[in-house]
Amino acid sequence: MAYRYLLVVVLLLALVGGTVSAQQNIIGPDTYPPGINPLTGLPVSNPDLLNRRPLIIKISNSPASVRPQSGLNEADMVWEHLLSGGVTRFSAIFLSTDLDHIGPVRSARLVDFELTRVYHGLFTYSGMAQGTLDVLRGDALMASRVVGGSGPCPPLCRFPKDGVALEHTLYADAAGLRELAVTLGRDVTPEPIYGMAFSETPPDGGVAADGITIDYRETSVNWTYDPASGHWFRSQDGEPHFDAYSNTRVNAANVLVLEEDHTEQPFVSDQYWGPGNFAFSVNFIGSGRIFLFRDGRYYEGEWRRATRDDPLTYYDLDGNVLPFKPGNTFVNLVPRWVDGYQLTFQLSNAPTAAVTGTVGVNMRKGPGTAYRELDVAYPGDTFEVVGRNWNSEWLQVEREGDGMVWMRRDMLDISDEAVAMLPIPRPTNER
Repeated sequence: MAYRYLLVVVLLLALVGGTVSAQQNIIGPDTYPPGINPLTGLPVSNPDLLNRRPLIIKISNSPASVRPQSGLNEADMVWEHLLSGGVTRFSAIFLSTDLDHIGPVRSARLVDFELTRVYHGLFTYSGMAQGTLDVLRGDALMASRVVGGSGPCPPLCRFPKDGVALEHTLYADAAGLRELAVTLGRDVTPEPIYGMAFSETPPDGGVAADGITIDYRETSVNWTYDPASGHWFRSQDGEPHFDAYSNTRVNAANVLVLEEDHTEQPFVSDQYWGPGNFAFSVNFIGSGRIFLFRDGRYYEGEWRRATRDDPLTYYDLDGNVLPFKPGNTFVNLVPRWVDGYQLTFQLSNAPTAAVTGTVGVNMRKGPGTAYRELDVAYPGDTFEVVGRNWNSEWLQVEREGDGMVWMRRDMLDISDEAVAMLPIPRPTNER
């Protein structure tokens, strides 16, 4: 109750500083009231914490032995992105807090160079492939923002653990990293951060959802909504995902699924030990599809960014600013490739459909005859329908006890109105 009262007071004070929509109680996305964190929309106990650059720290997420990591729940934002081997890694952003044990810290990827620009941050990592390092050396802005590499200790120290490889044992002290940045002569002059809007009240519209699953090539992430806390709780590959620093389940006020082009850059050295002799560049220039999950609902919309000097901004399908719930945000970045990912929405009121006709119908891995057959459904079999492809010719259905499959729309008894309300859980360029 005290928090809500404080936030109301801040919103009223915003009339003399910061952007506020009186009709919807939206703060941001261009400026913010004094003392409001532009990454969370929440007031901070010490406004001086906001007068500095965010610290972006690279955190390992594969293999499973690196979990639980330390610091994910204390970050203002976490970006999860694809690695060339089909698994994922995190870029955790800290502005309002300075933890003394964050990690395990791992190697950089090209996406981090853009995130550093978007959030005007300092960046900490542990090593990088030769081609990525060459890009860094040719990027004056990044060269002025990197802190660390694999030491010194402190603030980057190793904490060996049985069963965990050495490269997954490096942990960071955030306050020490900030001091090291000054010692190294890095550019620590803060710049305004903007782009996100926030509102306690959910936007109109949206679709009720109990959860979502994001399937990358070699790992599966699930978020389940908890009405009691108003947060989404994370599992990975079928196991609850925990944060070791807070000893709590990884959770977020907002989950943002953001789709963008991933371009292969074939400049990793032949001696590089990692999977795949290439890296991905992700530029965040132009626009792309998003799904924002907040308050037990999801909203489809669009991210926009005109140039590398601009922030990322977020809009609904009608072009209105799309507000996040005040609190932390976890971003799942997905590639705009054919069959690059698959989403599965756990809809609160999913429609049902029965198989029609007189013969069996193939159930497939994806929306098309090119995808392999998994099983056969027979006339009268009934399924919950949770998604459709871009032209609604294929529907994503839940097969009890065995995950999601795709079936032809013309072989199912379901209304056009019900189909039109379904999400499109495949990449937007999949035709």
